[in-house]
Amino acid sequence: MKIQSQPSALGLNLIWIVFALGIAFYAFMAMEAGKHTLPSSYDESYVAIYDNVEAKGNAGVPYADIAEEAQQAYPYWNNFMAGITGTYFGFGSNGTTDPTRYYASMTDPQKSVLSLHMFLGGACIILGIFQFWPGFRKSYRKAHRAIGGTYILATYTMIFASIYHLLHTGVENTFQGFTFYIQLWFLVVSTLVTQTLAIYFIKKRNFALHFGFQLYTFVAFINAPIQRLDWIIFGSIYPHLTHGEVNNLVNILTFWQSLLVGYLIFAWNRAASPVRSKPIAIKPPSRPLATAVTVLTAMGVITAVAQYLIFPGLGSWSVASSIVPASTLAADLALFDGKTLQNIIFTAALCTAMISGVWLMIRDEKSARARKAFYNSSILAGVFQIYWGLQLGEPSMAVTSGGGFYLVSGISMIAFPLIALLFQHRGREHLWHEVMVFAANFAFAPVMLLWMHALWYALDVIPPQYLDVGHGYILAAGGAILGPTFTGFFLLFNSRETRSRQIS
Repeated sequence: MKIQSQPSALGLNLIWIVFALGIAFYAFMAMEAGKHTLPSSYDESYVAIYDNVEAKGNAGVPYADIAEEAQQAYPYWNNFMAGITGTYFGFGSNGTTDPTRYYASMTDPQKSVLSLHMFLGGACIILGIFQFWPGFRKSYRKAHRAIGGTYILATYTMIFASIYHLLHTGVENTFQGFTFYIQLWFLVVSTLVTQTLAIYFIKKRNFALHFGFQLYTFVAFINAPIQRLDWIIFGSIYPHLTHGEVNNLVNILTFWQSLLVGYLIFAWNRAASPVRSKPIAIKPPSRPLATAVTVLTAMGVITAVAQYLIFPGLGSWSVASSIVPASTLAADLALFDGKTLQNIIFTAALCTAMISGVWLMIRDEKSARARKAFYNSSILAGVFQIYWGLQLGEPSMAVTSGGGFYLVSGISMIAFPLIALLFQHRGREHLWHEVMVFAANFAFAPVMLLWMHALWYALDVIPPQYLDVGHGYILAAGGAILGPTFTGFFLLFNSRETRSRQIS
């Protein structure tokens, strides 16, 4: 492949190669798991091995002592993870032995379809490495188109294999139950929609939107290796926790991480495109959009005052207390109970961040006062949330995702304003505006936590047994993180910086 000679381009290509090797390693593990799942690979003796390995994992037996039988019955990636994190996390109860045991019990057609899904998932990741590499995409146009056709065909086939699997598996046989089942359906539906949009926009010769929606499908695929990496990292940090407990946190993290990786890939490819000769026209937001955002901001401010000052704690709200375990509500209340000054400062900072952020987005983005107010208030609100996240601590079945929500929300409310400030100092106003979309949206994440609880309460679809272990909170927290991230990611495709480039 042709690699540009500039040091910055060389460095980015080296980073991509390292990243590509990592996800390709997972892709081959996925394919090996697909081979392991084939009906021809099944042996009835595996059932006894699953039970034996799980029991030894619960007892914390060293991996070396059970490696031989584990390697016989489990896919390679299960063994790889257990060898790093330990057998309690890797093979113990409330972990991946349950789905492995279920896969072995499936009918032959179900096994074959799941195996196809795994093979195609790995193949799409490997094909995507080339499709989203700027040097390859620009230097080898014919190969890019040929690989693209194969990628699209594999994507649709994988989607329908996923639908078949989910319909036959149901909630009760899906790993970790309802939360993971909903996430898988979300991935399937969103990938189907974005892949179709990618084809539509290439026919319309809108290359930026084609590339953006096509990239989303790749983001959906790399969600799997990023999830596995999170399992290994947090399994190593919390070896005394079950895989299921750690997954409570990973459910909140993974798509946030995947979309941000997708953003960096989009920005890298975009930067390789020439700048248009004529400056783009910057139009103010339409009146209906400005009105809708203003109303949403007013709702956000009212919610923040009620949620964090007047009636602090999720337990004060029936929409949350009805779908969240008492232990989680108690841990949440401890963050705010008897801390009036803290609550006042946080609420003031959060409201200021929402108001100033929206003001910059729809009213006057040049306002130095509004920019300063946003940077300071958002960072202050972020610091509070990181502190709360550390107080809530590690994930558990009692406190579901632990401090995961507040840590991710807090980090985002600090990082995006700082990146925007950096672009401001460099005079990159298009990039400033693009990052500010993320930053301003994340100012709403703390109030979206309550809104998302209200949504799942209204939907009333979570089975009682999953409410008891905190799936309502996990879905609400995940939605509160996903909403701002998704908004920023999809608006990226038509941002000022994107429109200023001649993407082809």
